[in-house]
Amino acid sequence: MLYGLFRTAPPPDLFQQSDKALHLMAFAALTLTGRAALARLPAAAFWSLFLVLGPIAELAQHWLQPVRTFSLADALANLTGVLLAAGFWWLWRRRPPALR
Repeated sequence: MLYGLFRTAPPPDLFQQSDKALHLMAFAALTLTGRAALARLPAAAFWSLFLVLGPIAELAQHWLQPVRTFSLADALANLTGVLLAAGFWWLWRRRPPALR
């Protein structure tokens, strides 16, 4: 994910707005694996951290690679990925005992 965020050129467009889909999927995957790895971290701290990380990563991309520009749509895609991961995590934790 770091390579995708901080490479000098944006990834090629596979379809219209494909970069938004990549941002969303990358942040959803990062958030889910992060929550699994940091399961002992209090939930409020973890989810707050990742909600801040989404827009900060987009800002850092522009700061570290001046040829790349900040995109509010990309930052929102990052946040959407985090929120989708939160929803999935919430559903996973509440599944019936028979499915555990």
